[in-house]
Amino acid sequence: MKEIIEILKYLLPLIVLLILRHFAKVELTKQKFATIQGNNKLITPIRLQAYERIILLLERIKPDAMALRLQKQNLSAAQMQILLLGTVRKEFNHNLSQQLYISQESWGLVVNAKEQITRLINLTGTKMDKNATSSDFVRALIETYNDFEKKPIEFAIAAIKQEALMFFGM
Repeated sequence: MKEIIEILKYLLPLIVLLILRHFAKVELTKQKFATIQGNNKLITPIRLQAYERIILLLERIKPDAMALRLQKQNLSAAQMQILLLGTVRKEFNHNLSQQLYISQESWGLVVNAKEQITRLINLTGTKMDKNATSSDFVRALIETYNDFEKKPIEFAIAAIKQEALMFFGM
């Protein structure tokens, strides 16, 4: 009997310690879960806004959209080229932080679309006559863009919409 009491002296504290440890782990897991849920409540609206802003960026750098916003009759083709390139760069830089909230693949499509539009603007500029007007430049730019079989902006927008639908379970 004395031996059993001696064994219990060591076992009982060990059992109590194991039970306390288990409850502490369970409590920590609950706290982590609550934190994650709280973060999701904060991040979900921000992520939705990021998808909206990225799509708006892509819509704003479409050649026809830029032409409508920036068309000035008294500019030369070279001046229009510089204005369009600056607009694309400014729009893109303004939305750089949105890459935190979308997938790397989607961000890559956004970067690719921006680079394709920049190349298209520069290519159009090389084809313009010295005396060409901004209207001539815009017309050539839009015609060339419309000739693209796979338009990079529309492709990126479709992929981002698909990602947003998957993320929000729609």
